[in-house]
Amino acid sequence: MQLNRSEPSRVMRRLLLGISLLLLSACSVSPRLPAPDTQEQAFIYQMNNWSMDARISINREERSDNARLNWKQKQDDYRISLTAGPFNQSVALMQGRPGQVEIQVAGEDDRYVARTPEALMQAILGWNLPVSHAVWWVRGLPDPGQPHESLTADTQQHFLQAGWDIKILRYQEIEPGTRLPSRLRMMHNDLTVNLVISRWQLNDD
Repeated sequence: MQLNRSEPSRVMRRLLLGISLLLLSACSVSPRLPAPDTQEQAFIYQMNNWSMDARISINREERSDNARLNWKQKQDDYRISLTAGPFNQSVALMQGRPGQVEIQVAGEDDRYVARTPEALMQAILGWNLPVSHAVWWVRGLPDPGQPHESLTADTQQHFLQAGWDIKILRYQEIEPGTRLPSRLRMMHNDLTVNLVISRWQLNDD
């Protein structure tokens, strides 16, 4: 996607939607973890410090936008950066900690601050969507703090949660006996978000 400085508002809004879909709601209380079905699932639920690189595509009606994403998670704090275009121009940087989410858009002086990703989406886009579950979804798990419906025998493969249809299309083995998604699709009404993850890294606590 080429950045056009003559229309920063349109580009910013669409990209902020994509960022907001991939957030941890750090201000909420950590949910009680369910009894894991497998040793692999137990390990993934307990992952607190990790990073990943991915390509994200956001499709709504006849519009499509693409960007590269770097996500670093350390306990409840996170840093998500977006770049786009052939030269990986910086598009936006989001940082969050319990009770605060902040976005800095490239080329703009103002910072956008809210208590939750949902509040930020409502303020900037005028939408009200429960999107804070994605910190679990990108790891191939439903949010343990909310009910979900499994559509396959493997709950990590395809499930419904909070009005979203989550399907893990491909996995990669990051270490013996532990797989994380390398490709997943998240759908809500006419909005589709595809994520292709090229790198996972687990960091020390």
